[in-house]
Amino acid sequence: MEEIKKEVKPVAEPSPAAGPEPEVQPAAPVVVEPVEPQKPPKGYVPYQALEEERRLRKEAQEEAERLRSTPPEVLDEEVFSDEGKALKGDIQKLNEKLRAIERKDARREAEIEFPFLKDKREEFDTFLEDEENKRLSIRKAAQLFAAEKGLLENPPERKGLEKPTGGGQVLPEPKFTAEEIRDMMKNDWKRYEKLLKEGKI
Repeated sequence: MEEIKKEVKPVAEPSPAAGPEPEVQPAAPVVVEPVEPQKPPKGYVPYQALEEERRLRKEAQEEAERLRSTPPEVLDEEVFSDEGKALKGDIQKLNEKLRAIERKDARREAEIEFPFLKDKREEFDTFLEDEENKRLSIRKAAQLFAAEKGLLENPPERKGLEKPTGGGQVLPEPKFTAEEIRDMMKNDWKRYEKLLKEGKI
């Protein structure tokens, strides 16, 4: 085991000053033990390790982004068997057919919703060929086309508030005169309160 070194500090003697010196009692020696370094708290990560982790994470994210942005490499033809090649060709043809059918359906639905597209088919086709409009769905492209050409039907403008439909709005005439009500308020409070709650006054 390690021996604990103890240092003893001598007590400083008071400097001579004017006046009587107080009685000095010998002080007990002060023992100073060496302090062990504290252990870092649980979960503590040194700054260098944190920097290293951040650098590695950033490199991994850049690598993942690079892999996402590059197109998938064309696989060698030698990897597939003859049957696999035939199936791959069939799948591509079926995917093209499916896309063509979906486009036809979307076009038909857009023409039903916007009947003027049948008359302006050529204009709409050139509108769809535009680079910005290729990314839009056919329905949204039809809406945009109609808006640009001013072909959308505007709903009729509403002027003012709607008419109320809650029945007659005329308050019934009171059965009591102002004098009777004042007299009832002074002399017969309960009756006045009851009529007031019922809305008869």
